Amino acid sequence: MKITNVYAVQRERLLARPMRNAQGSTDRRLFTFVIVETDQGVTGIGDAFGDPLLMPGIITKRLAPAAIGMDPLDLDGLWRQLCASSSFWETAGSVMCGVSAIEVACWDIRGKCEGRPVCDLLGGRKRDRVEAYASDLHWEEPQQMADLARSYVQRGFRYVKTHIGADGEQENDLRRCEAIREAIGPDVGFLIDINTAFDLDTALTRGRELEAFDPFWYEEPLPPLDYHGHAQLRQELSMPIVTGENLYLREGFEPLWQADCCDYVMPDILRCGGLRQTRDICHDAVSHHVIPSPHNFSSGVGLAATLHLMAALPETQLLEFDPTGTAIYEEMFLEPLLVHEGMVVVPTEPGLGIRFDV
Repeated sequence: MKITNVYAVQRERLLARPMRNAQGSTDRRLFTFVIVETDQGVTGIGDAFGDPLLMPGIITKRLAPAAIGMDPLDLDGLWRQLCASSSFWETAGSVMCGVSAIEVACWDIRGKCEGRPVCDLLGGRKRDRVEAYASDLHWEEPQQMADLARSYVQRGFRYVKTHIGADGEQENDLRRCEAIREAIGPDVGFLIDINTAFDLDTALTRGRELEAFDPFWYEEPLPPLDYHGHAQLRQELSMPIVTGENLYLREGFEPLWQADCCDYVMPDILRCGGLRQTRDICHDAVSHHVIPSPHNFSSGVGLAATLHLMAALPETQLLEFDPTGTAIYEEMFLEPLLVHEGMVVVPTEPGLGIRFDV
């Protein structure tokens, strides 16, 4: 089997309300899907979760010429060709997001060829459903956020995540967290994401204030390469520290283990190098007594891939689930996407169990 074509297709979703976090705001979401075609008529689907302005060119001009003619089932050979076929290696950034998309698409192809779901190829299905947290609550007025958080709990989610930390929002953020915690009650896990916006002094000061709301975790309070800063937060704060969604490749996570700087780690399949890299990162995390909780905030491709990985690796915890209705989720699944009491059912169809109508 040979790859005959690789191309990118973008789809846009306009948002009824802006999606805001500490690093900015947007009124639209742009998805870059990657289609890998073969000479046997089997097609795989990926998602290039990098800079959407760059991804189409990276796919069509840099990666497609390297992939065409390769065997999609030879993941090692394909990996070497995409990452190391020139004197300049591509080990991070949007190029690695493109490599990840093609790698995921090739797992989809392999599953379809063998008539097996991807979780079986990753070591076997260990569970049929995965517990998720509702990942939304992008900063708005406190009562709006509280009402929305309450609605997710009423839908059965036992964990919800908020995004705070924008410059000049300290007092409002405290009111937001107070309102959310009051709305969801003391027994629901409350995840707080800063999206890398703080320096160390701010992260410590704000972290001590946030401890009053009993957070389940404190996510990316610092820039992703500040390993020692995260380690200091872990030593001085009572809540678990989480990072990792902005790191690449198994080797890129090694400093996290060396610094002993996080309680949970969040590799993103669509960014860090694909399914195989993420599986290895999760194994490394467990060996270093860190809980893997893969990052997932893209399309149905990322959701399906993450579900398959977590089904095969029961040591992973808490699927990130986008409940906003603005992701391209449900329409991609061959089987109905089932979410009940905060549990998401793992697809059983061959491959990733998804489709994309170009």
